[in-house]
Amino acid sequence: MLTKEQNELLTRVNDDAPMGKYMKMFWIPAVRSGRLERGGDPIRVRLFGKNYVAFRADNGEVGIFNEGCPHRGVSLTTARNEDNALTCLYHGWKFDVSGKTVDAPTEPPERVAHFCKKVPLKSYPVREAGGMVWTYVGEGEPTQFPEFEFNTLPEDHVFVRIALINANWLQVLEGTVDSAHVSILHQESSKKVSAEVNKTLYDPSPRYEVDEQDYGYRAGALRKMPDGSQYVRISEFVQPAWSFIPKNPKEHHVAAFCVPIDDENTAQVFIFYNFNRPLTFEDAAVLQAQFGVDPTAPADNFYEGGSLKWAQKREMLKNHFTGMYGVLVEDYIIVESMGLIQDRTQEYLGSSDSFITRVRRFLLNQVKAVQEGRVPKGLDKEIDYPGIRSTNAVMPADTDWRLAPK
Repeated sequence: MLTKEQNELLTRVNDDAPMGKYMKMFWIPAVRSGRLERGGDPIRVRLFGKNYVAFRADNGEVGIFNEGCPHRGVSLTTARNEDNALTCLYHGWKFDVSGKTVDAPTEPPERVAHFCKKVPLKSYPVREAGGMVWTYVGEGEPTQFPEFEFNTLPEDHVFVRIALINANWLQVLEGTVDSAHVSILHQESSKKVSAEVNKTLYDPSPRYEVDEQDYGYRAGALRKMPDGSQYVRISEFVQPAWSFIPKNPKEHHVAAFCVPIDDENTAQVFIFYNFNRPLTFEDAAVLQAQFGVDPTAPADNFYEGGSLKWAQKREMLKNHFTGMYGVLVEDYIIVESMGLIQDRTQEYLGSSDSFITRVRRFLLNQVKAVQEGRVPKGLDKEIDYPGIRSTNAVMPADTDWRLAPK
């Protein structure tokens, strides 16, 4: 249970909220790379309660600016994308991909060059990796870019899907780091996927062991098996809002990031990747079977766009525990049912919530550091991002779960 003040501190990200300031100290995966076409439509990207515009120029470079034209505030999502620049429709002011103002035709010709140098359009650093366009919208110089393994793979080894969820970012994050609910909420999907995942059903009350890392936590959820062995699911929480989820078959890996759109809305970036080979249509079918991600649904909003939002069929409950389609849809319906921002002052936690409480404590400590003008833990050193990976294994009961092969 949290106090009202702690819950506000953890959940609020808009404007100058301390949590928003902390999260903006990291690179954020802002938009799927494939959504931005050369010379195509500029799009609105909303992060932490603020609107930005993203576009891909004719030369393939990506720019991210504040959405409003610095002249009169017109949305640059309406701008012309040509000549490697955005041209505002209102007065023709033109901004190249770096954010530099290159033309202002409403000024006298002899003054244009000098005038353009003074126009204060705010642009942001960008990187493309792992099928996403990342940006840094924090203050000062960007911090270390997270070179996760999926960020170094060929494009065809990575499959990205995004869900827009009407709930606060922390609710979505807590759902992804909570291994205990897999045995209950996802029991129907677990039965259908594989014998390995099905092992979560033998013991619905996992025992958590959690190791703090500079980047967050590595946690083992340990379940007793009928033969006396233990089934281990090892998850990673990586600040500010990453979770690495163990899935099967083991050659496939999963990472998810909860992008705070604003206080009450979240975009979950869902990354499915394979180290050894390109992903195929068959792999997309595996993803659909495990997570309920319809490969034909819109890549940038497979939840609402796929007509799955609150798609519970009550008539199925006699033969199906949830009456819902797929793991992720079950997760999203559950977190939305809590309300836009969950009131954690009213919750009653048990032993299986120990990882959740540790993550909350970590985040509160990080925000406190920001409020006190200190560098948050992990931002003062180089993080081994490529070494972060989730896994699962069946091991002898007396074997340390940390020895599970990745």
